[in-house]
Amino acid sequence: MTTYLPILLGKLQGIFGYVVLGLVITEWLLLVISKKMESNREGWVNVFSYVLDSIPYFFLGKVMIFGTMTWLYQYRLTTLSDAWYIWILAYLVYDFMFWLVHLLGHQVRFFWCIHGVHHTAEEMKLTVAVRGSFLGFLHIPLTIIWLPILGFDPFMIFICESIARLYGLYEHVNDHFDRYVGKQRLLEYLFITPSVHRVHHAKNYIYLDRNYGETFSIWDKIFGTFQTELDDIKPVYGILSEEINSKSLWQVQLLLWRDLWRDIRSAPRLIDKIRYVLKPPGWNHRDGGKMAAAYRDEAWQNYLHPLFKKEEVSPSNSKLEGISSSTI
Repeated sequence: MTTYLPILLGKLQGIFGYVVLGLVITEWLLLVISKKMESNREGWVNVFSYVLDSIPYFFLGKVMIFGTMTWLYQYRLTTLSDAWYIWILAYLVYDFMFWLVHLLGHQVRFFWCIHGVHHTAEEMKLTVAVRGSFLGFLHIPLTIIWLPILGFDPFMIFICESIARLYGLYEHVNDHFDRYVGKQRLLEYLFITPSVHRVHHAKNYIYLDRNYGETFSIWDKIFGTFQTELDDIKPVYGILSEEINSKSLWQVQLLLWRDLWRDIRSAPRLIDKIRYVLKPPGWNHRDGGKMAAAYRDEAWQNYLHPLFKKEEVSPSNSKLEGISSSTI
């Protein structure tokens, strides 16, 4: 099967590209017709970010990803068949790895500088699904590249990834269409729905760092990172930074790295310079900083308090003043 993988992989990528393009154009037309489009410019930033993200894969994909997976498959621990239940197992293993790598994208500052590009979007729509970093090839392939050593054929993994990416596209549907989709509470027990994924993209303090799954919500529930969308708190999209303009391509691609470099330079000790790279966003060498969990815990205390006010758990411009883009 691996003999024909380069040809089949190329066809899969082409089909995926056409499907994405068709769905994006359809949503764009519906938003324009219904006059619900907030920003065409941010949509173009999403598209150009996708181009930047795709270039390394175009030149290095077969060598770095396919080559490594084929090499690892030679040293597989076992040989798994292509039976239907193996396909299901492969999809589950892939989805768990996506959850884990996605978690690293939020909990390790280096990976956040890559993954954070995806979160800079301030309007939810299908093109956000492909809003990636020019250094994405250092992060996303970690989801799949080692799976052949477990005995999964690389072609099987690529098929599972393609299906999951299409499902992930659906999760980014514009919330204007929520009237048709709804919150799908029953599906949340097993699947990541658009509503659940909106929570993941929200910068409301109460929603920070929740819902890392791509297809299944079971991993978030097992590890305690699941959060349903609250009826009385509408998600506000973006990251906790007033410096990054979501409509500026160079800012969304580079400013998170600039801030990391500034923090590294400010640290007097080598160990703290390393910690800036490996610790979660928001950490600093002076007093430990304030990270997502602290913001989230405070927001929940305010939410559960009898004198609760909605604005106390939602980021406002005044509350964001002084918060650097190194904070989630």
